[in-house]
Amino acid sequence: MKKIIKLLPMLLLVLAFSCEQDDDSTRFYNETSTGWVEFATATSGTTVSPGSESLAIPVSLRVPVYANGISVNYTLQAVEGDFTSIVTTGSSLWFSPEQAGTGGDPRVKSIELMFQNLDTVTSPIVFDVVLTSTSVNGVNIGVDEGSIVSYRVSTPCAVITSADYNVDVIGPGGPTPSHTVALVPVAGTTNQFSVTSTWGPDFVGAATGNPAFNGQFPYSGIITINADLSVDVLSTDPDISSGGSGTYDSCNDVFLITMMQDLFTTDFTVDLTMTGL
Repeated sequence: MKKIIKLLPMLLLVLAFSCEQDDDSTRFYNETSTGWVEFATATSGTTVSPGSESLAIPVSLRVPVYANGISVNYTLQAVEGDFTSIVTTGSSLWFSPEQAGTGGDPRVKSIELMFQNLDTVTSPIVFDVVLTSTSVNGVNIGVDEGSIVSYRVSTPCAVITSADYNVDVIGPGGPTPSHTVALVPVAGTTNQFSVTSTWGPDFVGAATGNPAFNGQFPYSGIITINADLSVDVLSTDPDISSGGSGTYDSCNDVFLITMMQDLFTTDFTVDLTMTGL
Protein backbone atom coordinates (compact mmCIF):
# COMPACT_ATOMS: atom_id res chain seq x y z
CA MET A 1 0.00 0.00 0.00
CA LYS A 2 2.86 2.33 0.76
CA LYS A 3 4.23 1.68 -2.69
CA ILE A 4 0.90 2.71 -4.28
CA ILE A 5 0.75 5.90 -2.21
CA LYS A 6 4.28 6.77 -3.29
CA LEU A 7 3.52 6.09 -6.96
CA LEU A 8 0.41 8.28 -7.12
CA PRO A 9 2.21 11.63 -6.75
CA MET A 10 4.75 10.54 -9.35
CA LEU A 11 1.94 9.58 -11.73
CA LEU A 12 0.22 12.92 -11.25
CA LEU A 13 3.52 14.69 -11.93
CA VAL A 14 4.02 12.74 -15.15
CA LEU A 15 0.49 13.54 -16.30
CA ALA A 16 0.97 17.22 -15.56
CA PHE A 17 4.26 17.28 -17.45
CA SER A 18 2.69 15.46 -20.39
CA CYS A 19 -0.09 18.03 -20.61
CA GLU A 20 2.43 20.84 -20.63
CA GLN A 21 4.20 19.20 -23.56
CA ASP A 22 1.11 19.38 -25.79
CA ASP A 23 2.13 21.64 -28.66
CA ASP A 24 0.41 24.90 -29.37
CA SER A 25 -1.16 23.60 -32.57
CA THR A 26 -3.20 21.02 -30.59
CA ARG A 27 -4.41 23.73 -28.24
CA PHE A 28 -5.39 25.93 -31.17
CA TYR A 29 -7.34 23.16 -32.87
CA ASN A 30 -9.26 22.53 -29.67
CA GLU A 31 -10.26 26.20 -29.73
CA THR A 32 -11.43 26.61 -33.31
CA SER A 33 -11.36 30.42 -33.43
CA THR A 34 -7.70 30.61 -32.35
CA GLY A 35 -4.51 29.77 -34.22
CA TRP A 36 -1.56 31.47 -35.83
CA VAL A 37 -0.19 33.01 -39.00
CA GLU A 38 3.19 32.53 -40.66
CA PHE A 39 4.85 32.88 -44.03
CA ALA A 40 4.10 29.89 -46.26
CA THR A 41 7.57 29.85 -47.80
CA ALA A 42 10.24 27.16 -47.95
CA THR A 43 12.96 29.63 -46.94
CA SER A 44 13.10 32.86 -44.97
CA GLY A 45 14.25 35.13 -47.77
CA THR A 46 15.01 35.73 -51.43
CA THR A 47 17.01 37.96 -53.77
CA VAL A 48 14.98 39.59 -56.52
CA SER A 49 16.40 40.11 -59.98
CA PRO A 50 17.14 43.61 -61.33
CA GLY A 51 14.20 43.30 -63.73
CA SER A 52 11.62 42.32 -61.08
CA GLU A 53 8.38 44.29 -61.05
CA SER A 54 6.70 42.53 -58.13
CA LEU A 55 7.09 39.85 -55.48
CA ALA A 56 4.28 37.83 -53.87
CA ILE A 57 5.08 36.43 -50.41
CA PRO A 58 2.45 33.88 -49.30
CA VAL A 59 1.07 34.05 -45.75
CA SER A 60 -0.63 31.04 -44.19
CA LEU A 61 -3.58 31.47 -41.81
CA ARG A 62 -3.83 28.49 -39.45
CA VAL A 63 -7.26 29.11 -37.93
CA PRO A 64 -10.14 26.63 -38.40
CA VAL A 65 -12.98 29.17 -38.00
CA TYR A 66 -12.86 32.94 -38.46
CA ALA A 67 -16.44 34.03 -38.95
CA ASN A 68 -15.70 37.77 -38.90
CA GLY A 69 -12.51 37.70 -40.96
CA ILE A 70 -8.98 38.41 -39.83
CA SER A 71 -6.56 41.20 -40.67
CA VAL A 72 -2.85 40.34 -40.53
CA ASN A 73 -0.61 43.35 -40.08
CA TYR A 74 2.95 43.60 -41.35
CA THR A 75 5.74 46.13 -41.77
CA LEU A 76 8.96 46.59 -43.73
CA GLN A 77 12.15 47.01 -41.70
CA ALA A 78 15.42 48.24 -43.20
CA VAL A 79 18.50 46.03 -42.89
CA GLU A 80 20.82 47.67 -45.42
CA GLY A 81 20.23 50.73 -47.58
CA ASP A 82 17.02 52.69 -48.16
CA PHE A 83 14.18 50.57 -49.54
CA THR A 84 11.62 53.38 -49.70
CA SER A 85 12.61 54.44 -53.23
CA ILE A 86 12.27 50.97 -54.76
CA VAL A 87 9.26 49.24 -53.16
CA THR A 88 5.66 49.99 -52.24
CA THR A 89 3.19 47.78 -50.43
CA GLY A 90 0.30 47.90 -47.97
CA SER A 91 0.42 47.33 -44.23
CA SER A 92 -2.14 44.55 -43.75
CA LEU A 93 -3.54 41.45 -45.39
CA TRP A 94 -7.27 40.69 -45.12
CA PHE A 95 -8.61 37.16 -44.83
CA SER A 96 -12.35 37.29 -45.53
CA PRO A 97 -14.76 35.23 -43.37
CA GLU A 98 -14.82 31.56 -44.20
CA GLN A 99 -14.32 28.22 -42.50
CA ALA A 100 -11.11 26.34 -43.09
CA GLY A 101 -11.16 22.69 -44.02
CA THR A 102 -11.13 19.74 -41.64
CA GLY A 103 -8.11 19.85 -39.39
CA GLY A 104 -7.58 23.56 -39.80
CA ASP A 105 -6.08 23.55 -43.29
CA PRO A 106 -4.42 26.90 -43.89
CA ARG A 107 -5.78 29.67 -46.02
CA VAL A 108 -3.04 31.34 -47.99
CA LYS A 109 -2.96 34.91 -49.30
CA SER A 110 0.04 36.89 -50.47
CA ILE A 111 1.68 40.14 -49.46
CA GLU A 112 2.38 41.97 -52.71
CA LEU A 113 5.54 44.04 -53.04
CA MET A 114 5.68 46.34 -56.07
CA PHE A 115 9.13 47.38 -57.26
CA GLN A 116 10.32 50.37 -59.22
CA ASN A 117 13.69 51.93 -60.08
CA LEU A 118 15.61 48.67 -59.57
CA ASP A 119 17.63 49.52 -62.67
CA THR A 120 19.08 52.53 -60.82
CA VAL A 121 20.29 50.63 -57.74
CA THR A 122 24.06 51.00 -57.32
CA SER A 123 24.49 49.32 -53.93
CA PRO A 124 22.65 46.43 -52.25
CA ILE A 125 19.32 47.12 -50.54
CA VAL A 126 18.07 44.63 -47.96
CA PHE A 127 14.87 44.75 -45.91
CA ASP A 128 12.67 42.42 -43.87
CA VAL A 129 8.93 41.91 -44.29
CA VAL A 130 7.77 41.25 -40.72
CA LEU A 131 4.40 39.93 -39.57
CA THR A 132 3.53 42.03 -36.50
CA SER A 133 -0.03 41.35 -35.27
CA THR A 134 -3.55 40.23 -36.12
CA SER A 135 -6.96 41.75 -35.49
CA VAL A 136 -8.20 38.76 -33.46
CA ASN A 137 -7.18 37.86 -29.91
CA GLY A 138 -5.90 34.31 -29.80
CA VAL A 139 -4.52 34.38 -33.34
CA ASN A 140 -0.79 34.66 -32.83
CA ILE A 141 2.18 35.51 -35.02
CA GLY A 142 3.87 32.12 -35.42
CA VAL A 143 3.42 29.00 -33.32
CA ASP A 144 7.02 28.05 -32.45
CA GLU A 145 10.62 28.67 -33.47
CA GLY A 146 9.98 26.82 -36.73
CA SER A 147 7.48 29.43 -37.93
CA ILE A 148 8.78 31.92 -40.49
CA VAL A 149 7.44 35.32 -39.41
CA SER A 150 10.14 37.54 -40.94
CA TYR A 151 11.03 37.33 -44.63
CA ARG A 152 14.20 38.99 -45.95
CA VAL A 153 14.26 40.57 -49.39
CA SER A 154 17.55 41.55 -51.05
CA THR A 155 18.02 43.52 -54.24
CA PRO A 156 21.15 43.32 -56.35
CA CYS A 157 22.65 46.30 -58.09
CA ALA A 158 21.61 47.09 -61.65
CA VAL A 159 23.55 45.35 -64.41
CA ILE A 160 26.01 47.98 -65.64
CA THR A 161 28.97 46.25 -67.25
CA SER A 162 32.38 47.71 -68.03
CA ALA A 163 33.87 47.89 -71.49
CA ASP A 164 36.97 45.92 -70.50
CA TYR A 165 37.78 43.24 -67.93
CA ASN A 166 40.88 41.83 -66.34
CA VAL A 167 40.63 38.04 -66.40
CA ASP A 168 42.45 35.89 -63.85
CA VAL A 169 42.63 32.25 -64.91
CA ILE A 170 43.06 29.06 -62.86
CA GLY A 171 43.83 26.00 -64.93
CA PRO A 172 44.47 22.37 -63.98
CA GLY A 173 47.98 23.17 -62.73
CA GLY A 174 47.15 26.46 -61.04
CA PRO A 175 47.22 30.08 -62.27
CA THR A 176 47.91 30.75 -65.94
CA PRO A 177 48.59 34.13 -67.61
CA SER A 178 45.99 36.81 -66.89
CA HIS A 179 44.68 38.87 -69.76
CA THR A 180 42.41 41.78 -70.63
CA VAL A 181 39.33 41.30 -72.78
CA ALA A 182 36.69 43.64 -74.18
CA LEU A 183 33.02 42.89 -73.47
CA VAL A 184 31.24 43.76 -76.73
CA PRO A 185 27.40 43.98 -76.64
CA VAL A 186 25.66 41.68 -79.12
CA ALA A 187 23.36 43.79 -81.28
CA GLY A 188 19.64 43.26 -80.73
CA THR A 189 20.08 41.49 -77.38
CA THR A 190 19.98 42.42 -73.70
CA ASN A 191 22.94 41.62 -71.44
CA GLN A 192 24.60 39.44 -74.03
CA PHE A 193 28.24 40.07 -74.96
CA SER A 194 30.94 38.62 -77.17
CA VAL A 195 34.56 38.12 -76.07
CA THR A 196 37.52 37.24 -78.26
CA SER A 197 38.98 34.99 -75.56
CA THR A 198 37.74 33.44 -72.33
CA TRP A 199 40.74 31.62 -70.89
CA GLY A 200 43.25 33.88 -72.62
CA PRO A 201 45.26 33.76 -75.85
CA ASP A 202 48.27 32.14 -74.14
CA PHE A 203 46.38 29.57 -72.04
CA VAL A 204 47.15 26.56 -74.24
CA GLY A 205 50.85 27.47 -74.40
CA ALA A 206 51.00 27.72 -70.60
CA ALA A 207 48.96 24.54 -70.04
CA THR A 208 51.13 22.47 -72.38
CA GLY A 209 54.42 24.14 -71.51
CA ASN A 210 54.91 24.83 -75.21
CA PRO A 211 55.01 28.57 -76.09
CA ALA A 212 54.53 27.66 -79.74
CA PHE A 213 50.81 27.38 -78.89
CA ASN A 214 50.62 30.98 -77.62
CA GLY A 215 47.95 32.87 -79.56
CA GLN A 216 46.24 29.68 -80.67
CA PHE A 217 42.87 28.33 -79.46
CA PRO A 218 41.81 31.53 -77.61
CA TYR A 219 38.36 30.07 -76.80
CA SER A 220 36.09 32.95 -77.88
CA GLY A 221 32.49 33.03 -76.77
CA ILE A 222 29.18 34.73 -76.05
CA ILE A 223 28.49 35.63 -72.40
CA THR A 224 24.84 35.98 -71.33
CA ILE A 225 23.80 37.51 -68.00
CA ASN A 226 20.43 36.04 -67.04
CA ALA A 227 17.70 37.77 -65.01
CA ASP A 228 18.78 35.95 -61.83
CA LEU A 229 22.41 37.04 -62.47
CA SER A 230 23.48 33.54 -63.42
CA VAL A 231 25.77 33.46 -66.45
CA ASP A 232 25.92 31.19 -69.48
CA VAL A 233 28.85 31.08 -71.88
CA LEU A 234 28.44 29.75 -75.41
CA SER A 235 31.64 28.89 -77.25
CA THR A 236 32.19 30.50 -80.64
CA ASP A 237 35.63 28.94 -81.06
CA PRO A 238 35.61 26.47 -83.98
CA ASP A 239 37.92 24.10 -82.08
CA ILE A 240 36.09 24.09 -78.72
CA SER A 241 32.38 23.44 -78.24
CA SER A 242 31.92 23.07 -74.47
CA GLY A 243 31.06 26.52 -73.09
CA GLY A 244 30.64 27.38 -69.41
CA SER A 245 28.51 28.88 -66.66
CA GLY A 246 28.80 31.04 -63.58
CA THR A 247 27.49 34.12 -61.80
CA TYR A 248 27.71 37.88 -62.11
CA ASP A 249 28.14 40.16 -59.08
CA SER A 250 26.44 43.31 -60.35
CA CYS A 251 27.46 45.42 -57.35
CA ASN A 252 31.18 44.76 -57.81
CA ASP A 253 31.12 44.13 -61.57
CA VAL A 254 32.76 40.70 -61.24
CA PHE A 255 32.09 37.51 -63.21
CA LEU A 256 32.92 34.11 -61.71
CA ILE A 257 32.83 31.56 -64.52
CA THR A 258 33.79 27.91 -64.87
CA MET A 259 34.64 26.86 -68.41
CA MET A 260 34.38 23.31 -69.69
CA GLN A 261 36.66 22.24 -72.51
CA ASP A 262 36.97 19.47 -75.08
CA LEU A 263 40.22 20.60 -76.71
CA PHE A 264 42.48 18.52 -74.48
CA THR A 265 42.13 14.75 -74.13
CA THR A 266 42.43 15.21 -70.35
CA ASP A 267 39.15 16.23 -68.74
CA PHE A 268 39.40 19.43 -66.66
CA THR A 269 37.69 22.77 -66.09
CA VAL A 270 39.07 26.31 -66.01
CA ASP A 271 37.97 28.98 -63.52
CA LEU A 272 37.78 32.64 -64.61
CA THR A 273 37.49 35.74 -62.44
CA MET A 274 36.60 38.70 -64.64
CA THR A 275 36.86 42.09 -62.93
CA GLY A 276 35.66 45.28 -64.55
CA LEU A 277 38.32 47.92 -65.32
